[in-house]
Amino acid sequence: MVRNVMDMNAHYGGLNAAMLEASKSVWVMNVVPLGARNTLPLILDRGFAGILHNWCEPFPTYPRTYDMIHANGLLSHISSQDCSMLELLLEMDRILRPEGWIILSDTLGPIEKARMLATQIRWEARVIDLQNGSDQRLLVCQKPFTRK
Repeated sequence: MVRNVMDMNAHYGGLNAAMLEASKSVWVMNVVPLGARNTLPLILDRGFAGILHNWCEPFPTYPRTYDMIHANGLLSHISSQDCSMLELLLEMDRILRPEGWIILSDTLGPIEKARMLATQIRWEARVIDLQNGSDQRLLVCQKPFTRK
């Protein structure tokens, strides 16, 4: 069951809006990365929860953890910010509940690198080709209940 969702690169709060439109009873934290276009005022004007954050730093989550983490284009963004992708994925692991889901959308290069790192963290990871003629891919991961 998904109750708490984090959108790590919320843009305009589209994931939050889609969840509401689908009548999903979830709470979404919309995060706008520092260094990206500041769309936080638009997110807040829509009545959604949101925050600005530098993903090169840990995220203050106490006492909340998340059942699902979503990020569209964040992997490419952090590479332009000279942040470590491994540290970002470890931060996701820290704030994600056991058996939680991670859905990343980005171009092929960053997705393949993230898939390799995800398997090292011992997440179940699968790359999905959107087959729309672009190099966009989805990486869907699940954190195990316990580490093997």
